[in-house]
Amino acid sequence: MQGGKAPTAKQKRWQDWLRDQGCACCGMPAEIHHCVGSTGKHSKVWIGQDFTIPLCPRHHRHEASIDKNTAQFVTEYYGEPRDIGRRGMEKTIFAGLVAHYRRQRGELPCSAEVLAAIEDYHR
Repeated sequence: MQGGKAPTAKQKRWQDWLRDQGCACCGMPAEIHHCVGSTGKHSKVWIGQDFTIPLCPRHHRHEASIDKNTAQFVTEYYGEPRDIGRRGMEKTIFAGLVAHYRRQRGELPCSAEVLAAIEDYHR
């Protein structure tokens, strides 16, 4: 890990599970995208290692990345253009993955306090 704050064991399990799901956009092998950086906080709640989504290198760091081309990313994810912006896209993907994790594992990947802070982030 380069800088930032290391994930807890529970956060590591969440991120490993996310990688196993494949890229949220195209299904290719994924790496972890920290939506607000690994040290991100909101309302004094550390959300950086929890507010993560799986993206392949192309959708994470290259020409079609969520940071550089949100309009294309949103269109690829939804099949049509939508005006929800980068943060809205990240939150939509994250919420769907949390729901899937809960159905599969019978538990939330993080605390209710963290989920509320993520939901409220940059409203």
